[in-house]
Amino acid sequence: MEKKKLGSGQLDLIGESVAKMDRNELALEKSALQKYIRRGLVEKAMYHAYAMSTVDTGWSLWKRLNIIAVEDVLDPVAILAVAELGKQASKYGYGEWDGKRCAVAAAKIMAESSKDRSADEFLEVMDYCSKHRDDEDCKKRILELGELDDYVFDVHTPQGRKMGRGDKYWYEESSKVTNPSDRYIRFNDFIRKQMQRESV
Repeated sequence: MEKKKLGSGQLDLIGESVAKMDRNELALEKSALQKYIRRGLVEKAMYHAYAMSTVDTGWSLWKRLNIIAVEDVLDPVAILAVAELGKQASKYGYGEWDGKRCAVAAAKIMAESSKDRSADEFLEVMDYCSKHRDDEDCKKRILELGELDDYVFDVHTPQGRKMGRGDKYWYEESSKVTNPSDRYIRFNDFIRKQMQRESV
């Protein structure tokens, strides 16, 4: 397939300013930016972030960068980094040197990051199932996801209180976590020992 050059968003190699993009050209720039970030093509992603770093298109650029951070990257550090860089770019001015550097940095961070589209794809599945309620696979999946486990019913729910579940049940069962930090394991061990002494 023949590669297509962008229109007014294509930067002039002799340093002339980027002309104002129309809606179609801006849509193409945003698409290019997102695809190159997804594929880890760092310099191409940086280039298209730079191309949109103007007074006219800066807001649209940063809206797209923040969407990409959640849709394609889904790394907490990257999400926060992009959000903070966007604030800085707005303060400096989208078309200014410092504002452009923020945009290029955001594109670089995300292009180099590992990718995870599971949140967006989960929404796609939920959207499909909401429109195809007779689909047997969807029915089964929704029933599995919607089924409440026993430990949900604790002192914080009317059902749990009716079952006589108080603070002891909450600490022993409903407050359990997976993937605890080492610090929390030590702290939790201390708390549980204190609770056991109080219950004697």
